Amino acid sequence: VSAFTNSVEAGVLSEDHAGLGTLKDWFDDLFKKRSEEFTAESLRLMEEKWRAAAVQRAQTRFRVRRELVIPARAIEPAINAEDLDTLEDVFATLQLPIGLLCMDYAGNTVRNINRVRVLLKDWPRVSVAYGNTPGKQRGELQTLGFAHGRKLTTLGEAAARATSDAEVARIWCSWLHSAPDSELATLKVDLLAAKHVFSQFWRLQPDVREFFLYNAQGTKPHTPLRLLLNTIELLCNANAVVQEFSLEDFKTLAPLLTQAERIPITVRKDVVHYFNPDKGKGFRTWEYHDRRLIPLAWKEVAGLNS
Repeated sequence: VSAFTNSVEAGVLSEDHAGLGTLKDWFDDLFKKRSEEFTAESLRLMEEKWRAAAVQRAQTRFRVRRELVIPARAIEPAINAEDLDTLEDVFATLQLPIGLLCMDYAGNTVRNINRVRVLLKDWPRVSVAYGNTPGKQRGELQTLGFAHGRKLTTLGEAAARATSDAEVARIWCSWLHSAPDSELATLKVDLLAAKHVFSQFWRLQPDVREFFLYNAQGTKPHTPLRLLLNTIELLCNANAVVQEFSLEDFKTLAPLLTQAERIPITVRKDVVHYFNPDKGKGFRTWEYHDRRLIPLAWKEVAGLNS
């Protein structure tokens, strides 16, 4: 455990046998007095300390990178092993399940605001239980808070009367912001992740937020721009460490995400699934303006400053 607090490290290269004997005696004494047996509890505490220290390590590494840039020519240092270590440190703070900066929290048939509006307009048909599709659509509207069984909730009725996607975004974000966590967890625990990522987005640096909002619609997959936007969205699930990152810092991290083996095993499965081109939600709904409307609506209802 002390390795994460007041570690003792030494490296010696010598052919002086007498000196090495003295060092051996020192090490044996240190090992006898300072070591302890590994247990499941000690490993758990070590994991907690490592994750807590990850924040400081990542912040320090990016400060070093910024200092290495030559201001006159803006030369970016090449990616090295320490940058890969930083990636691991940042992802060590990732919270699961992964939240998105849009409304894609229900399933495969209700992914965006426009689809919600279409189904609410057609609610008499959707509310009837026949076939698989209407029942699935009704269930996903319920997950998002718009329906309960065959009836619309107060939220659903308000959204059905809305005249624009932006208005639906405000109505839904207002409900999400005020609803008790216990209620949201009953519908789907992912909705708690939504509250976290929406708020975290507005704690990012202004240049990051402005870049994301400007480019959040219509970007093509498998391009550097989409990868950068995905990186910003994905790291809104991390803790306060990302709040210090500039847009250039995110650009440094983005290409590293293609190296799945460097992503901590605790979150690797979820991150790889996020980037899955067939089923991953990181590839969905970018053709709509939800990733701009939802964050802006959240800022309004949560009373956040720019």
